[in-house]
Order: sequence, then C-alpha cells, then structure tokens
Amino acid sequence: MYVCMCHGYTDSQIRRLVEEGVTSAAEAYERLGEVPECGKCVEEAQAVIDRVRGAAAA
Repeated sequence: MYVCMCHGYTDSQIRRLVEEGVTSAAEAYERLGEVPECGKCVEEAQAVIDRVRGAAAA
C-alpha cells in the first residue's frame, strides 16, 4: 500500500526501516532521503511504524 503518494513510498519500505531501528516518521523520511511534501502521509507513516513496533514488542 502506498503511504506517500508524493514520493511513492510504501508501507513495506516503512516496515523495513522499522526493522532497522527507525522509530518516527521524521526519521523514516530522513532515511529515505526526502521530506514530506504535502504532509498528508505523516500520520499514516507513523501509524505503520507504531503498528510494527507494537507487534515486535508483543
């Protein structure tokens, strides 16, 4: 699923970053090499991160 339409980032890309230690949407975008343009994706990117981190903790 696409999380960021401006840059074409997917939830699987975000999940991989979490596995590498990313804990925030801002950090994910930094690692991907872009900043959010319209900002609509930031909440969803953080939700993906939180879900993955929650599943890993369980």
